[in-house]
Amino acid sequence: MREPIVRYEDETAEIPCPYGNVRRIVTGGEWAVANVHVVRITRGGRHLHTEYDETYYVLAGTGTITLGEATHPLRPGAVVTIPAGLPHALLADEGETLEFVIFGTPGMPIGDERARPRGV
Repeated sequence: MREPIVRYEDETAEIPCPYGNVRRIVTGGEWAVANVHVVRITRGGRHLHTEYDETYYVLAGTGTITLGEATHPLRPGAVVTIPAGLPHALLADEGETLEFVIFGTPGMPIGDERARPRGV
């Protein structure tokens, strides 16, 4: 039987990224069914993941997400599902920071080529 995983955001290292930071609370390599990351950014460049689906749950901030060619508003409580292979990008509104949880499936090491973000 697998053991449960219990983690805490405030005990997870903050990793800087170009427009903010990420805390990778649960990342594959463990048996978890999804990677769980908390992200705080002002923008995210257009990219895709070849074999890694993502679900975003917005906690704070406002902005937009572009999925393919369509742009949608973001605000707290928004949920966005992004299938593997779909180009996407984020932009926070002026003076805002978007904070959201990413559930990435299947759970896999973030360095895995299938999950690695690819610019488009």
